[in-house]
Amino acid sequence: MTSTKVSVAEARQHFARLIKRAEQGKAIEITRRGEPVAVLVSAAEYSAFTGERPSFVDATRLVRERLGVDALEIGDADFEGLREQSPGRDVSL
Repeated sequence: MTSTKVSVAEARQHFARLIKRAEQGKAIEITRRGEPVAVLVSAAEYSAFTGERPSFVDATRLVRERLGVDALEIGDADFEGLREQSPGRDVSL
């Protein structure tokens, strides 16, 4: 994440521009008298930091439900024989 430092006064003056930069994934460090006091990040970054996003397993389950994957009745047997089972070729490293 790329970070930019701006003073509180500059942040007030250019708030809309800074929000656009945060939305693009650029963190904005806000300083007062040269000391960091806050960081402006996108909502997606904030959710990732706080853990408010669903886990990968939960997100996968939701996608499967939304697409109706279970209704397709596809199982492991449907994929048997699709992958080459040979050990491959010899390679000297």
